[in-house]
Amino acid sequence: MEKRLLELQQQFRQGKLTRREFLRYAALFGLSLGTSTFLAACKGEAEKTPPWKYQPWRTDIDSKLATEPAETLVVPTFTPLPETANGEASDDRESPKAIGWICGCCGEKFKTFNEYKNHATSQHGWRLPGIQRVDRPTYSEFLSSQVARFDEKNTVFSRTIWDTAYKAKVAEAAAKAPGDDPEMVEGRALVAGAIYVDATAGALHPNYYGYMGHMNDVGGLYSWDDPINQKKFPVQDPEWMSKRIKKVARFYGADLVGITEIDPRWVYSHYFERATGNHAELDIQYRFAVVMGIEMDWKHINESPGPEASAATALAYSQMSELSASLAKYIRMLGYPAIPCGNDTTQSIPLAIDAGLGELGRNGLMISPEYGPRQRLCKVLTDLPLIPDKPIDFGMRSFCETCHACAAACPVEAIQWEQRTTEQTSISNRTGILRWPVDVARCYLFWQENGVDCSNCVAACPWALHSPRDWLEL
Repeated sequence: MEKRLLELQQQFRQGKLTRREFLRYAALFGLSLGTSTFLAACKGEAEKTPPWKYQPWRTDIDSKLATEPAETLVVPTFTPLPETANGEASDDRESPKAIGWICGCCGEKFKTFNEYKNHATSQHGWRLPGIQRVDRPTYSEFLSSQVARFDEKNTVFSRTIWDTAYKAKVAEAAAKAPGDDPEMVEGRALVAGAIYVDATAGALHPNYYGYMGHMNDVGGLYSWDDPINQKKFPVQDPEWMSKRIKKVARFYGADLVGITEIDPRWVYSHYFERATGNHAELDIQYRFAVVMGIEMDWKHINESPGPEASAATALAYSQMSELSASLAKYIRMLGYPAIPCGNDTTQSIPLAIDAGLGELGRNGLMISPEYGPRQRLCKVLTDLPLIPDKPIDFGMRSFCETCHACAAACPVEAIQWEQRTTEQTSISNRTGILRWPVDVARCYLFWQENGVDCSNCVAACPWALHSPRDWLEL
């Protein structure tokens, strides 16, 4: 392993591997996020620009990724596995090989797996920031008192229906898309299979092609018309019910789940149906949102901006429709109102942050400790008696201030390099928020020119790396 890591580092220095490729291989060999980033920062020369229009890494900013965590981060507390009656750790499996387990960071060898886990977490786990529950979401300090509800009509996807000037730009970009070569034909077939469930069952309108979520009066998985059981299940302990709803959500397929009281600012002021053009005021009276995240496949996302990454996104959309519909059905059968939502009705990212699933990143996406930005979000709105979760703080504010990986990876520079601002890039950004506004209009034009959507900002995020965090006590 040590020899292979040295070879990888040498290839990286010679420019034969990009920084992201090096981080991928390093993660496969078991290096922690901090260690692999540190090794990657040792390279002094710029990488070659990949063929899909990545901007070269800015080494002056990129090197900052190797610095120690900011003072706001908290060192995680490691709790060893419980001991057995004889005083030894319960997990004392010995390696089937005489060599035992080897730490990928320092090369130290261990006889049992538990010894290896204890060492790796206590000696190297400090590079992963601790997670704190906080009273207010970390974006709160960047909100003005004038934050108003947002009209779904102004999202970039909705503008492709009614905004004449933008529609012309979209058509011009789409004309530059790659032709129907065999590789692209096969890739689009992969995407079609991935979105199939949502496209055929998410909503039953003939013009529904997936990705859009609820539509009025047409039925489907996102339907709000399923009857509520007249015999109500008595909820005498909302805390128990909250734990139960999370367990059920995970059973139905959620990788992340949290509960929040619905902040009216994150409910759309008006809904807009792309399939019909219907546009009207939206009045939602539900108290709670159960917000769920679905992990997108790491290997496929790292093929961005190709069809494989697009298929990973599409598959998560199909899973969103099934997951949210199943949980809503469960709650309705308990005798309480519940509606499933995809990207419709409310803004998913702020609700997910409120529910303690992550923090807002430079790329405009929610960054979770588990998957970075590599998840899709859906939710169920309900009046079932629940206890909301507190938001979390694991240092993303300071991390994103120095990490520009997503901005460097964006093919059209739609992500800000500069400091936070309240200025809009278009009407598709809402006002009253001090942040890094993403030029989503420019982003979507690249999707059209590319022939499939792009996930470069997701793939490039250091937190998106597939790492064995499940046994790290954070």
